[in-house]
Amino acid sequence: MLAAIGLSLPIALGLLFVSMPMAVIVLVMITAGAHRGAASFLLGWVLGISAVVAVTIVIADYSFAESESESSQTSVWSSVVRIVLGLVLFGLAYKQWRARPRDGSDPTVPKWMKSIDGLTPRKAFGLAFLSAAVNPKNAALAVSGAATIAVATNVVAQQIVAAVIFTVIASVGIASPILVKVFSGKRADEILASAKSWMTANNAVMMAVILAILGATVLGEGLSGLQ
Repeated sequence: MLAAIGLSLPIALGLLFVSMPMAVIVLVMITAGAHRGAASFLLGWVLGISAVVAVTIVIADYSFAESESESSQTSVWSSVVRIVLGLVLFGLAYKQWRARPRDGSDPTVPKWMKSIDGLTPRKAFGLAFLSAAVNPKNAALAVSGAATIAVATNVVAQQIVAAVIFTVIASVGIASPILVKVFSGKRADEILASAKSWMTANNAVMMAVILAILGATVLGEGLSGLQ
């Protein structure tokens, strides 16, 4: 179990930082007083990540069980999955790098962020769930983390504990505006406004670097497993 937690921890941290643009939504809702919407968004995110992780582990366990008599095939399968995920992460990093603001230009605000003010709690939940489970960056990282857990241990109880820890760490970024609001009192609005400005300006570069590092890590693990 410790191996599963340790190996998936860097990916969970990467998902934490990559999800920061989604934290802007919670930040905006918190500063606008839409606390129910912010709570619904956090819940949707947690359930979305949990769903991807759970499905990936189940599929991985089934695949390993099918080939449990041939450990070499299992090793090759897990290595191929890591190589594919590593290449996907590299592709996403390149896309983010191309999207970075240049020559002092203002960062482009995604269309979905312009409609935050009209989000009801139900819509906030749906948006967060889809962002966690369908968005290529987030889903690729969740799948990579879950695959790492499945490879590290086949004991269901240990997988559950590792998956819960992975999901909690991956959700800290989304929960951070709520925690700031709760614990910072009157200074919360100023802190959140500064955080929003910084994340909006540096989002593309930050995500490109994190995705590239994670891509190199996952790809390297996959290639080493083929030796």
